[in-house]
Amino acid sequence: MAQPKVIATVRSAGPIGDIEVNVSTNRVYFVNPDTEAGTIGVLDGITNRIIARINVGRLPTQLGINPQTNRIYVTNFRDDTVSVINGRTNQAIKTVKVGRMPDNIGVNVRKNLIYVTSIAGIIFVIDGKTNQIKTKIEVGGRPSRIVINELTNRIYVTNTIKNSVSVINGNTQAIIATIKVGNNPVIPPALNVITGRIYVANNLSRFLSVINGRNNKLLQNVQLGRLQSEVVINPLTNRIYVSSAQVEGKGKLFVINGSNNKIITTKVLPTSSNITINPNTNHLFVGNFDKNHMSVYNATTFKRLVRFPLVSGSTVLNPVTNRVYVGGNDSITVIQDVSELIF
Repeated sequence: MAQPKVIATVRSAGPIGDIEVNVSTNRVYFVNPDTEAGTIGVLDGITNRIIARINVGRLPTQLGINPQTNRIYVTNFRDDTVSVINGRTNQAIKTVKVGRMPDNIGVNVRKNLIYVTSIAGIIFVIDGKTNQIKTKIEVGGRPSRIVINELTNRIYVTNTIKNSVSVINGNTQAIIATIKVGNNPVIPPALNVITGRIYVANNLSRFLSVINGRNNKLLQNVQLGRLQSEVVINPLTNRIYVSSAQVEGKGKLFVINGSNNKIITTKVLPTSSNITINPNTNHLFVGNFDKNHMSVYNATTFKRLVRFPLVSGSTVLNPVTNRVYVGGNDSITVIQDVSELIF
């Protein structure tokens, strides 16, 4: 029986922030946040070596990638800008001035539009062809996390002050619905591209909000009895995994059936953890911040397959190569994930 295994540990200068992968070029981009001189590192997914470091603005926060155009976008929180990087040359080719303190970003690959949230209550839409602001969408409050359904061309943006989700028409850039959810939806939502449902974890409410993407209405609030910290989904099995917020003591993992939104089971989580799932292998990766290790489970049976001693932080999957990249304090761990049965 094959198991996931660590195939490389790549040293980096300083802690790893957001980490994203370009599946077309098999390159991994990661943030080295620094208030004075932020940089973006580039990791070659074939050699597992850092091949470039790109200077961007102060306090880079989040990355967005368009694999079709090979452009990488990064929000610079302290500079009020977005840096545009050419993935072929590994050079920053444009700096786009946006609103005050931009942090989160989403890329509509099909339309080549980039959505950026600002603390000023505005969503900036950047045209990927011209690298200029196409329009501004005023939502008020504090727009936060972005999830994009490219099949329906709808953009969903959580608002942590209004406790809502704004639904944007990707053709007109108009707000077509505002959906009330729980308190402080600061957690990245999960989209099931097969069912079109959006799962919004509410950091300060004891329920998970489920949005029907077909009519853009609240379908249901799933009562969990716990606050939430993360939500991930396997669209192939239609299972949703929600972790509880852990401050003291053990946390919980809730497994939800996406067909009826009922809790299938609950499991115990470490005090401080993060979760990632590989839909291809149905493996659930659970990082433990306090103990500095990561465990891999069969997401159906919850049998633990292996545990790696590593510092667990931001994590991203390359679904083409089945490699998982885990950012740490000064390194990136590369895990080769494999199916449990080899025929």
